[in-house]
Amino acid sequence: MRMAHIRFPHLRGWIVGICVLGALGCTTTNDAPNGTVPDDPIPEPASGHPGFASPQVQSIALSPTGRELYVTNTPADTLDIIDAETREIVYRVATGIDPVSVAVRPDGLEVWVSNHISDSVTIIDVDPTSPTRYRVVGTIQAYDEEGMVTDFDEPSGIAFANDDKAYVALSSRNFIAVVDVASRTVTNQIKVNAQEPRALTVRDGRLYVLPFESGNQTELSGCFANSSNPDCTFDIPQVLFANNLDAILTRNFVANIIRNSGFPDRDLFVYDTENDTLLREVSTIGTLLYGVAVDSQGRVFISQAEARNDANGLAGTEGHDLIDLENRAFLNQIARLDCGDECGALELIELEPELPAQPAAGMALATPYGIQISDDDSTIVAVAAGSSRLFTMNAATGEVLGRLAVGAIPKALVLESGADGAPSQAWVYNAIENSVSLVDVSDPANPSEIERIVLDDPTHPEVKKGRIAFNNADGSTSGTFSCESCHPDGNTDQLLWNLGAICITEGCDQTQPRTTMPVRGLRDTLPLHWDGVPGDPFGGINAELTGQSGMLAEPNCTDEHSCFRDLVNGAMGGTMCDLNACPTDENEEGLAGALNEEDRDAMATFLMSVPFPPARDRRLDDQLSEAAFTGFKNFTVGSVPENGGCSRAGVCHSAPFWTNTNTPGTGFEAPTFRGLNDRHLLMPNGRGGMWELLRLDNLNPAEHDPMNGPDEYYAWAMTFGTEEFPIVNRSFGFGPFEIFQFFSEGSTGFSGTIGRQVTLDATTTTDSRAAATNALLDQLEASDENGAVDLRANGARLADGEELLLIYDGGTYYYVDGDGVTSEGLTRAELIEAARNAELTATITARHGINGDVEHPQPGIWLPAVPADISPTANLQAFPDLTDDPSFTMFGRHIEDGAILIVDGRRVEATVSCEAGGSLPCNDEVLRVEMAQMPSVGDHTFMVVTPNGMVSNELLMFVR
Repeated sequence: MRMAHIRFPHLRGWIVGICVLGALGCTTTNDAPNGTVPDDPIPEPASGHPGFASPQVQSIALSPTGRELYVTNTPADTLDIIDAETREIVYRVATGIDPVSVAVRPDGLEVWVSNHISDSVTIIDVDPTSPTRYRVVGTIQAYDEEGMVTDFDEPSGIAFANDDKAYVALSSRNFIAVVDVASRTVTNQIKVNAQEPRALTVRDGRLYVLPFESGNQTELSGCFANSSNPDCTFDIPQVLFANNLDAILTRNFVANIIRNSGFPDRDLFVYDTENDTLLREVSTIGTLLYGVAVDSQGRVFISQAEARNDANGLAGTEGHDLIDLENRAFLNQIARLDCGDECGALELIELEPELPAQPAAGMALATPYGIQISDDDSTIVAVAAGSSRLFTMNAATGEVLGRLAVGAIPKALVLESGADGAPSQAWVYNAIENSVSLVDVSDPANPSEIERIVLDDPTHPEVKKGRIAFNNADGSTSGTFSCESCHPDGNTDQLLWNLGAICITEGCDQTQPRTTMPVRGLRDTLPLHWDGVPGDPFGGINAELTGQSGMLAEPNCTDEHSCFRDLVNGAMGGTMCDLNACPTDENEEGLAGALNEEDRDAMATFLMSVPFPPARDRRLDDQLSEAAFTGFKNFTVGSVPENGGCSRAGVCHSAPFWTNTNTPGTGFEAPTFRGLNDRHLLMPNGRGGMWELLRLDNLNPAEHDPMNGPDEYYAWAMTFGTEEFPIVNRSFGFGPFEIFQFFSEGSTGFSGTIGRQVTLDATTTTDSRAAATNALLDQLEASDENGAVDLRANGARLADGEELLLIYDGGTYYYVDGDGVTSEGLTRAELIEAARNAELTATITARHGINGDVEHPQPGIWLPAVPADISPTANLQAFPDLTDDPSFTMFGRHIEDGAILIVDGRRVEATVSCEAGGSLPCNDEVLRVEMAQMPSVGDHTFMVVTPNGMVSNELLMFVR
């Protein structure tokens, strides 16, 4: 009997669609290979899909028979299964958030998908004889001992050693997880002494691992007085620690970008898959390492980009300015080395002409990414993401044989070889267009596209267009690099560049080295550059004008979009342009550089849309740990150093997003501290990343082995210093350790439960695992009730494989059918009991609410400032003291109607309204908060959640 359909308050705006044949990729085929395909998936009520710009690794795979193609549809959070013969999408399986890599178990019976934001691996049954075919049958994840913080952060590449053991790259943690396939548990973690391991492959008993942010041994040219380095141009203690202003402005000393051969630079790791021991370690291959392929002889091929950031890195020397990069900031290469026995001599194959020549139109191969080799070891087939091209190469000679334009921004491919081992056809995942190109490569000199399969994509159209422009190497006039080249995946390449930053203050007589900043979380952090020049709606002092009496810059934009557009225009006419002959005829406005007006506008919208990923150490209960809470208080209300540091919010890094403009005494913009645990170059000129600093013998409490290279935690300790680091404590004068922990846990706009998953089956609901399952469900359900996530379960009845889709609301998991949500459902206890009795399997996922795109940014909250005469430091936050009154006034941006107040991680009864009256959002951004009940005595944190949207930053409140 059909149940009555009901609608729930937290599902406002849900959409139930009908899968039209071929339109949304929900088609079926009656003669599908190797068994019967299940009925169409039940259309899910819509959820939000924030554009995290997560890294693609190996996003596409073939079944061992070659009959099925598996594609991680990252923006839609699904694995799309394609019939390789009919080229139709036969099924779409809901995964975790941001699936980025896929691997097929060697026996072909399971497909594993790594979910970069969910911090999990989804296991999908593809056995054609199984009743649960195309259903999720397991989830791999790991938590700390308390069960609150993920120990499986940002998984990327997956590789199977055999049917019993798999490897998963945990990119942000610099580990490789070793997974027991049968139990689906992590049995070991291999430490990788390099930044961001991502691409993996296994061949002939060896695991090959590439760290993505490999680096190239470049650093600032500072040394200690007793250094014998001939490239030294200044003494570190005298400049960086004695006068912080000089150090930030690079004033009164010469600062070069140099290569230091002693700096650790590990690029390839080779392990024995039998015992996971390290066999080989190869250094100085390339800077950003994207893909790896190994042939039957043990020859390794790596697709990579080599940064030329030191090519114009010498200060005060004629011929070393932006113009001298000749618009070739990167060399696009394939590295080749023989690791059959020992890893032998390295050969770098240049994909474009050597300088000063430029590639001819249509010939550039920017950002080589996915790479494969034919079974006969003869032919490399790879994709150049920035050029949106597939290319073929003679594996022996390195000669590029053929090129073919495919869809926008291809980042992965899988290659089929014929019976003779020669290349036959390639399936290419065009990551940002979100399509699959089938390419005939049987004649490597003349590859041709057979068909293009379009995947469902919920991305905001303008954001998608802008992200393509951001990744498009045609944005550079040489066609050899894109904006993404320096800001990969919206983050940073961790390098210093000399791109024309000019300081005219007395003592500044050189262009300034600058660290690359992330484009994540730029919304509401204007201006948009270290120097405060582009994207500045405020005007006033900036780094170019510091110390120039009476000189104030005029605002160069009026609203946020125009400010982001100003940044785009500056980049197109500067870094991205050959300044020897920068065109002005490629856009309607006559502006310098490539890309037309439409693409520039779209790129500005994209830059406004990219959030930070969830904080790495954020707890599931959305409460700060004791260390993080202490750090938050130290940072915001701790004692002010006598030397005037930045220990309180509102001075250099103020709420809501820990930024500030026109930093006193420097004119610099203080960038956000969100995400700082994912970058080790913290200061404008990268002063925390010098080899001599890494080798300081101060390893307690910031333990660090300098031979492991840069480390975010140690760099933070070195920069902000305590008594354990006396040489640097004069710079800022406050302890970094608890404060670092706060920024490792603090809100980036998402609950600690976002994306988290748990699979209910007979193993996870019995014995010792039942307690952990229930503890995790406690947190997920509470977060749903907080309004911070949208909890739903995808599963199947085990008797017949019938699909189940349920949505959580107020203690019940309600069924969803083809017509919508019904009034019939299961309690958690009933759901667990059915799983324990092997009646069903269900994977519960904390998805984002429907308001998850550029039109719904992270809400920001902040408080009135303390009058200046109360404290020697201006603009201190006046955190509310609720001892006598549980109501207060604060400022808030992007706070929508129905906003929810969260105190210490849990929803409280409260009303958030505009103090001046009217409906949210408030025109004057002044809010009134009326709490129904006084919090307990003590110190607390609070946040605001917008309906079906993002979570604000934290603030403090006190009850005495």
